[in-house]
Amino acid sequence: MVVEYALMADEMPQLPTTRLARWIAIAVVIVFAIALYFRDGRRVPSLTSPAAPAAQPVP
Repeated sequence: MVVEYALMADEMPQLPTTRLARWIAIAVVIVFAIALYFRDGRRVPSLTSPAAPAAQPVP
């Protein structure tokens, strides 16, 4: 009769593959958001600034 026990905390891998994949995905999303900010965010008008008057079409 063979009895198997669950791995103890010190016998388990330090960072399971699924957790590693999750952290990599989160890091990719953060880097993507930062890249979008530096590409477009500096040209977007502030949400709290007054709206610019609409341009009048040239007749």
